[in-house]
Amino acid sequence: MKHIAFFTLSMMRGGAEGVIARLCNDYLRLRYRITIVTCMNCPAEYSLDPSIELVCLDNEGALNRNLGERFLKRRKRLALVLDKIAPDLLISFLPEPNFLALSLKRRFDFPMIISVRNDPQKEYRNKVYYTLMRHWYPKADGYVFQTKQAGAYFAFSKHITECMEIIPNPLGNDYLELKRADHREKKIVHVGRLDPQKNQILLLNACKSVFQKYPEYTLEIYGEGELLKELTQVAQEPGLAGKVQFCGNVGDLKKRIQKASVFVLSSDYEGMPNALMEAMAAGIPVVSTDCPCGGPAYLIQDGSNGYLVPVGDQEALFAAISGLLEKPELAEEMAENAIQRMKEFYPEQIYAKWDEYIHRFI
Repeated sequence: MKHIAFFTLSMMRGGAEGVIARLCNDYLRLRYRITIVTCMNCPAEYSLDPSIELVCLDNEGALNRNLGERFLKRRKRLALVLDKIAPDLLISFLPEPNFLALSLKRRFDFPMIISVRNDPQKEYRNKVYYTLMRHWYPKADGYVFQTKQAGAYFAFSKHITECMEIIPNPLGNDYLELKRADHREKKIVHVGRLDPQKNQILLLNACKSVFQKYPEYTLEIYGEGELLKELTQVAQEPGLAGKVQFCGNVGDLKKRIQKASVFVLSSDYEGMPNALMEAMAAGIPVVSTDCPCGGPAYLIQDGSNGYLVPVGDQEALFAAISGLLEKPELAEEMAENAIQRMKEFYPEQIYAKWDEYIHRFI
């Protein structure tokens, strides 16, 4: 049985990590021996099949004086791990793991595939990251991007454009064959890490106007992150006080949000947003910013299965949310269209794309 190693920062809850967990648990482990290597030494927040080996590079409680020292320590440990497990293929997700893997490319003879999971314009705006990306990325054997817009960023390298594959995220098994809720609760929901990228401030400000027009509605925000304190303070301002609930991470998310009247994604940039896909699959009327690198626009046909609004446009976001609340019949039609659209992202179709691409290398 051939051996595939996945390499990423951690297996804590996140979009890239969720894709790795589903891909390995549901499909690849039945065909390959699987090892997942992580940089960070922290508990996996996704259940992994017992046949999947998990290896961490960092020592528990590891401290480093600077990013350079951390990189060199991880690089040394990664080399030792790869020497030991000797995979037939390495698939790396996210910038730092991609850099670490490719920095060892000349040392190993197995092929390496890297995957970019976010908007590269934002991911590599840092001068150091940009320099490392331009130097090391053309050395990989294969490339997986979630959208054509993301892949187009790397047109500076003919090798990358010739070897890349566009593979969107698969839906989770819990979101297959769902039907629309039989009634709607008077609430708006948002799911995402509490982080500047997700721009929940925009959502809160837009909802001030929504609540003024529709005072019977509330907003539920699911997720955790660094901005919780700041967002909580904003949610206490006039027009929002008593209307916003921060629900954290929950195990029964689908049950909690499926009867919502509107799901909103307010991000400044995204890859292929899992939360938006799951909301559409659950038959919730959706509004999203038309953010780079094109994930929402790939999923949503504006006015047919949801609404797209310009990034950062508070008035447009308010108008789109209000439009769904004003016209419930139209909202339900859009929700049904969204369910049908999401059938194109059922796991077996996406896993088959991964398997076909992997077969090019082993």
